[in-house]
Amino acid sequence: MTTTGPLFYIEDTVYTNSSNNIGIVDKTWHDTYRDYHDKYEDETLHGPPEIVDYYLLHGLPPRGWTIVAETLGRRIIPDSALRLFDRSFASGDLCKYAGRASQSGVIIEVSMTVSLQHTQTNQVVHDIPGDEIQLYIYPERGQLISDGERLGEITGTSYRTLIRQFNGGTVWVNDATELDIIVPPSVSTVTPPGGIAPSLIAEPTEVPFPHQTVMTSRENIRRGQWIYGVYDPVVPAAGTVLKTEIQSLSLRWLPDGIEDFIDIEDADYSKFKVCLDVMDSSHWTVGDRVVMKNGSEACSSYGISRLGRERYCGFDVNTLIITSTSTTVKVQWQDLTETVEDAKNLTPYLLVDDHDVWPGEYIARKDINAKQSAYKFDTSDDYNQIGVVQCVNSKERTAKVRWFRDTENLVSDNLSTDLEDVSFYELLPPPLISYGVGDYVYLPHAPFLKATSGGTSLLEQGGGMMSYLARAILTQGNHQLTQLARSFLPSRPTSGQQTPTSVTSGHDSGDISTTETSQIMNQPVCDWYGQITSLNLDGSVTVRLGFFDPPVDVVYPASAVIAAPVDDDDDDDDDDLSDADYDAISWSDNEDEVDYLHDGGISATDTRRLMITREASILHPEGGEVSDGSSWEDDEEVQEDENEDAEYGSAGEEPQNVSHVNMSKQLSENSVLEDSSRGIKVSEEAAKHDTENNEDNEGLPERFLILDSGPGSDHHYESELPAKFNHRRLARERNILNSSLPDGIYVRTYANRLDLFRALIIGPSGTPYEMAPFMFDIQITSSFPREAPLCFFHSWSTNGIGRVNPNLYEDGKICLSLLGTWPGETSSEKWNSETSSILQLLVSLQALVLNKTPYYNEAGYDAVQNTDESAVNAELYSERTFVLSRGFVLYALENNVEEFQNVIEYLYFKQSYLRKILEWEKEVLDNSETDQITSSTSDRITRVTKGARILLLKNYQSLKRLADATRK
Repeated sequence: MTTTGPLFYIEDTVYTNSSNNIGIVDKTWHDTYRDYHDKYEDETLHGPPEIVDYYLLHGLPPRGWTIVAETLGRRIIPDSALRLFDRSFASGDLCKYAGRASQSGVIIEVSMTVSLQHTQTNQVVHDIPGDEIQLYIYPERGQLISDGERLGEITGTSYRTLIRQFNGGTVWVNDATELDIIVPPSVSTVTPPGGIAPSLIAEPTEVPFPHQTVMTSRENIRRGQWIYGVYDPVVPAAGTVLKTEIQSLSLRWLPDGIEDFIDIEDADYSKFKVCLDVMDSSHWTVGDRVVMKNGSEACSSYGISRLGRERYCGFDVNTLIITSTSTTVKVQWQDLTETVEDAKNLTPYLLVDDHDVWPGEYIARKDINAKQSAYKFDTSDDYNQIGVVQCVNSKERTAKVRWFRDTENLVSDNLSTDLEDVSFYELLPPPLISYGVGDYVYLPHAPFLKATSGGTSLLEQGGGMMSYLARAILTQGNHQLTQLARSFLPSRPTSGQQTPTSVTSGHDSGDISTTETSQIMNQPVCDWYGQITSLNLDGSVTVRLGFFDPPVDVVYPASAVIAAPVDDDDDDDDDDLSDADYDAISWSDNEDEVDYLHDGGISATDTRRLMITREASILHPEGGEVSDGSSWEDDEEVQEDENEDAEYGSAGEEPQNVSHVNMSKQLSENSVLEDSSRGIKVSEEAAKHDTENNEDNEGLPERFLILDSGPGSDHHYESELPAKFNHRRLARERNILNSSLPDGIYVRTYANRLDLFRALIIGPSGTPYEMAPFMFDIQITSSFPREAPLCFFHSWSTNGIGRVNPNLYEDGKICLSLLGTWPGETSSEKWNSETSSILQLLVSLQALVLNKTPYYNEAGYDAVQNTDESAVNAELYSERTFVLSRGFVLYALENNVEEFQNVIEYLYFKQSYLRKILEWEKEVLDNSETDQITSSTSDRITRVTKGARILLLKNYQSLKRLADATRK
C-alpha cells in the first residue's frame, strides 16, 4: 500500500505562500542523504521550533515538510503550502512521469524562458529565451577555459568594484569582499507584477551589483583607484555600485591538477576562451543577476528600457534579475520515442535501478547460469558479448541489442545488424564505456593521449585488477594519479579513432566538407575536449566542442573517447570523512536493531524458531547490561583481557564445556511465543519451512557443530594467521550458538582453527530469498570482542550481474553497522563488546538483511518507503533478488559445500525444498505468461517480468534436470 509520492525535489522553483513569493527547494523529506552538518549552519532556519528540531536531529525534515531557500533566508514549510512553479533538469538527467511509471527517459535537450526585472527601473518583461542572457559576473567559478593547448577549471575568482560616493567621487575598490551591502530605508517594498520587491533586490549578495548601496572602511576607499575626484576623509565611506568585474582567476589545469593564477589584465588572458556548456542557456535560477548578450540591441527587441551611460560615468548599469523561469525538455524514452515536455510534468528518476538501460548504451553479457567451480566472485573483463542497446521494454525488463562481432573491435562497422531480445538481468556495463549524455570526455588527439612513435596509444594494452584500479581513480578525478592511472588502462581499437566520423557546426545535422572540417579542426582552439550530447545506436557518441563559437559537434566511436571528470574544490576533503560525517549518511531505520541475544538471555527451548519482525527492536537497558543483570564480560574477564600473556591462548586450543549437541528440537506448528519481559511476539508460522508438512526428521543435521577437519582453501580467512583470542569469551559465543540458533541458520567451526566459523543461512519464508542458501565466513581477531569479527559473504552465481541484496556485495563485502562497515545512527546499531555476539550478527543477517523488501535496505531509501515513486523499483528489486537467489540454490546443489553438504542434502531432498522450489518457479513462470494468476500465496512472488522470466526459465530447466537425475 503506497501513499502519496514526493511532491517536490531539490532545485524545484516553488511559490511559498499566497502572495506568490518564489523560493528554491533546498531539502525534502524524501531525500536519501541526511544532512546532519548543515552547509548553512551560520544561517537561521525559520519554521516551527519542533519541526526545526526534528530536522536538526534526523538530518531530514519530517514527512510532508520541505526546506526552501528564499531571498531572506531558509524556511521549513509544509508541502501543502507550496506550489510547483518550475522544475530544474540538465541534459543527461533521467526522468519519469509521476506515479508508478515503469518507463524512464533521458533528457537530451533543455530550453528555458525567463522573466526579467530591471534592478533600477523595476520594469518586468517575460518570455525571454535563456540563450539571450549571460551572467553579469562572467566567467564564474567552476567554468572551463582553454588557450587551445591547455584546459583549466576556474577554482576561484577575485573582484574589484566601482563605487560612486555621495559627493560624486568615483573609485575602484580592489577588494570587493570588504564591502558591506546595506538596504536604504527608502527602498520600496512594493513588488511589481511578476517581479521582485526592490528592497529584496537590494539585499546582500556574495558580490556587489550595480545600484546596491555599500559601506566600507575609509582605508579601503583611500587606497582605491580614483577615476573621478579625490579621497575626502569628511565624506562617508559609502556609495552606490556602478560596476563589479573580475580581477583575477585561480585555475586548476586538467588533467594534471596543477594550480595556477591569472590576472585578467595580463596579455595572455586574451588567448583564453570559455567553454560554452550545453546547459549555459538553461540553468538559470530565480535571483540570478544577468545582462543581455547583445546589449542595447537585444533590449530593444524585447522592449526593455535602458538607462544611459552618460549619467553613470560612461558605465553600463543595466543589470537584470531573473524573477521566474519556465523549462521545457526534450526526452528520449527507453522505447526510443521522443517527446517535448513541460518540466513540471516530469519527476527526476533519482533512485535508479541497477539494471536499467537506455538506447545507445554499451552493455555486456556473461552466462551466469553456467556451472561454476569456484566460490570467489569473478572480476575478469572477459565478457561473452558486448553490444549496443537499441530499444528497451521497461515494463517487461528486456532490451533489443546489437552485438559486436568481436569484443576487441568496438567500431560501428563491426556491429551486427541482428537484434536480440535480452533480459535486463543478463546485462552489466562493460569497462571504460559507461558514458551518458552530459558527460565530459577527452578525444583521442588530446595532448596527453597522443600516439607514440610506434603508432599505438599511450593507453597500453592491459586489464585485470590494475585496470579496475585505474578506472576507479579516473572516475574520482584524482588529479595527482591521473597520468599513472591512464598508463594501466586497456586500449580500444585505434582504427578510425584519430579523426571523427563526422563534424557539424552548431546545431545543424548535415555533414560539412573535408576542407571545412580541416579549417575548423586547425583553429587555435581546444578541439580535444567536449561534452556528449547524444548516444548513437551505432555505438558512437556525438561530442559538442564548446570552445568553438558556435559550438562544433563531432562523432566518435564511444570506445575512442575517455571520461574527463571535473571535481569541485568543496569535495576535496570527502575522502577523509569523520565519524560525524558518516553519521550524516542515512541507513534503514530497521537495519540491524536486533541487540538482544546474550548469554542466558533467551531460553534454548523456546527460541528454536525465533524470527525477528522488522518492527521489533529489543535494546539493552542503560549501561549495556542485559535484562537478567548479567553481561558478556565480568570483572575477572576484563582483568584477563588486560593480562594478555596469561589468559590469551593459541588458536589451536579446544575450549572447555562445548558439546556437539543436536540443535534441532522442534516446536509445535503455528505456535506463537511471547517473551513477556520484552513484549516481543515471535511467530512460529513466519519461519516454519524447515519442517513444514514433514513429520519425518530422521537425519536432521546439527545446527552447530565443531568439525574435526580443518577449513578448506575456499574459506575466505583460511590463509590468515590464527589470532590470539579470549578463550572464555569464545566459549560463551559457542555455547550461545550451540543453544540458541534459530531455524534456518547452521554454523560450523573447526577443532584446529577455533577462530574461524562458517555459517549457512536459509532465506526466510515470505521473502524473495525463501529456501535459498547464503553462506558466510567469519573470523575472530585479536581485537574481539572489543571489535566485531570479520565477515565475508559468498556471492554464489551472480558473477558480476549484480548484488542479491543492498547489504551484500558481489566481492564479499557486507555493509552492516553491526560489523562496523556502515555507520549506525545510534549506539544500539553498532557493535558492543559486552552485549553483541556472533549470534546477533547471524540473526540480523537472516531477519533484517534477507527481508521481504530488500530495496529499502539501500542507504537512505527508507525515506521513500510507501511512495509511488519507489514502489515500482522495490517490486523490481524483489523480482531480481528472487531470480538471482534461485541461482544460489543451483550453485549449492552443483558444488560440494563440504561443511554443509549434509544440510543441503537434507533440506533440498529429504525436506523436499527442491521440489517446492520447482513448483514455485513453475507457478511463477506460468503466471508470467498469462494475464491471470492461477494461484496466489501471501507474501510470495507470483509473477515476474519477461526479462526475469528468461533467467528464471533457465534456472528452472537446470534444477529440473538435476532433480530428474537425482530421482534416477
